[in-house]
Amino acid sequence: MGPTDPRQVRDRWGAAGVREPGLLRPSELDRLRRFGTTRFAEAGTVVAASGTTVTQVHVVASGEIELMTRSEGGRATTAVVRTGGVVGDIPLLLGQPMPFDAVASRDTECVTLTRARWTELLQDSPDLALRWMASIARRLDDDRRRLVVVMSRPLVAQVAYLLLDMAEEAAGGRSVVRLSHTTMAHLLGVRRQSVTRVVGDLKQRGLVSTEYGRTELVDLGGLRDVMGAEPLP
Repeated sequence: MGPTDPRQVRDRWGAAGVREPGLLRPSELDRLRRFGTTRFAEAGTVVAASGTTVTQVHVVASGEIELMTRSEGGRATTAVVRTGGVVGDIPLLLGQPMPFDAVASRDTECVTLTRARWTELLQDSPDLALRWMASIARRLDDDRRRLVVVMSRPLVAQVAYLLLDMAEEAAGGRSVVRLSHTTMAHLLGVRRQSVTRVVGDLKQRGLVSTEYGRTELVDLGGLRDVMGAEPLP
C-alpha cells in the first residue's frame, strides 16, 4: 500500500495520532449530571444487557465499555466506547431492544439519562443536540470504514488501521492501544493468533512495542504507510 495523504491522517487522528474525544466535553459534564444520574461500574460489570428494552442512554464520563455480541463460543467485542461516547441512544431512537451486551472493560463512570431527561437536555442545548447527531453519524461512519478495511485490505493493513483508530494518549505524549490481541481479533473478525503474528511483525519493523495488554505506537508515519490511504473519502 502507498502512503496516505498526511492531511487526511491529521484530520482524522490529530497530530499525535490519537482520535479526538467523543460527544462529551469536560465543561458539559456538570450539565449532564444535573439531567441524569451518575453511576460507577467496576470492570466486568454489565451496564446494559443484550435483548433488554432500552429506556436510558449512558454517556461514558471516564473509563471504557465494550459492546459485545453473544455466540456459542462466548462473547465477541464489536466496538469500544470511551470517554465522551454513548451507549443506548441508537436503539432507543429506533425503539429496538439492546443489540449488544455493554460491559465495562475498565472501572467506568457513566451519566445515565432517562428518555424524558435526555429529550429535555437536548431541547435545553441545541448545540449539544447537533453534536449528538454528529456523534451518531460518526459511529455509523466508523463502522463503515472498518468494514471497508476488513473487506478490502490485507491483514497487516487492517491491524495498522485498528491500532491507529484505537490509540490513546499516554504519559509523555505517547500513543498506546490498551486492547488484548483477542479483543483486536474480535474487532477485525480474525483469529487471535493471526493478530499476534502481525503485531510481532510490526514490532520487528520497529513500528510498535508491546507488553501484556498494551501496544505502543512507536512510528506513526510507518503505521500510516502500512495502513495505506483512508478507506473512504
